[in-house]
Amino acid sequence: MGRLYTLFRWEMNDLVKNVLLLFGVLLAGMAMKQSLMAVNSGMGFASGTQIELFGPSKASGVSTAIQGMLSLDDVWTLVSFLVLLLGALMFRYDRDSGVARSIYSLPYSNDELLGVKLLSLLIYGFTMILLPFAYVSVTTYASILNYLPQITSNFLSDALVLVIFLVLYLVAVATFVPLASPNAFLAFMVGFAVIYAPRVTGLSNLPPVLFINAIPRSGSTDFTPFTINYIGWGLLVPLALFALSWVLIRRRDVV
Repeated sequence: MGRLYTLFRWEMNDLVKNVLLLFGVLLAGMAMKQSLMAVNSGMGFASGTQIELFGPSKASGVSTAIQGMLSLDDVWTLVSFLVLLLGALMFRYDRDSGVARSIYSLPYSNDELLGVKLLSLLIYGFTMILLPFAYVSVTTYASILNYLPQITSNFLSDALVLVIFLVLYLVAVATFVPLASPNAFLAFMVGFAVIYAPRVTGLSNLPPVLFINAIPRSGSTDFTPFTINYIGWGLLVPLALFALSWVLIRRRDVV
């Protein structure tokens, strides 16, 4: 376990990756904060007002504002961009730059290398979306913090399941495409085309648009994220891509 921790620490201490993570957290947080303040301004009350003073309708407005942060197109475009870039750096650039020759000479199996890199990418992906979401929600509604679980209970669990599916899909693409690509630049371009094509072509039944459009429906009585469509794209397809990535990395392709 100590050997794997050393490898994991090496992956997580990379300066370029941490700068990209910080960049993503800051910009995602700024976009979320701007969205919240615009909604609050339109509702006509300060976020610090006690919940008893603005009643159920205003509480519903808080719920809508918080829910809207998880479905911001700008935030997901940014996260997609950075996750793909991180994937290209982790799984392809090390081979392009020759660093992989040193890494693969260490006493680690390909399975261990894939597992540590994949865990690192998952942490980066979830941190970029969940950290700014939690921080902005808590600080904006600090004076009604005790009421937030009640306000968000009708939708937050469904929304977070969709976020998990979405991040898993992004990470799976960002893992498989670099391993299957001849260089890091092509890996990023192909990955971004796969992620962004459904948006520009209007294919709303494909991720990531599939999940982003579903987030505002969270909490509705006629909606559940546990359908074959969402589970298939958010869990089964990522698992298949991870399995293919495992097959590819076992070839010890370091050139």
